[in-house]
Amino acid sequence: MVEDDKHLIRAFIGSHVGEESVDDDVDLFASGYATSLFAVQLVMWVEQTFDLVVGGEDLDFANFSSVDAVAAFVDGKRATVGGGAWTSN
Repeated sequence: MVEDDKHLIRAFIGSHVGEESVDDDVDLFASGYATSLFAVQLVMWVEQTFDLVVGGEDLDFANFSSVDAVAAFVDGKRATVGGGAWTSN
């Protein structure tokens, strides 16, 4: 994961959970920062921002529970789709 990508993830999450900064490993749902409605918004944002398709098998809170989890998910999807190459929209 390119640090710029992680910065984008941090900024999106921070702007939606009411915090300027959330540690990368904080569980957003367990800590009360995020709700299931935010999870839907996050999934849609990940699809649009990183040009990925999030399938039904990907819809697990563990994939979207923290900045680190989202970054790992995006990296994993990139690795399985097109060998990891990605360009910005």
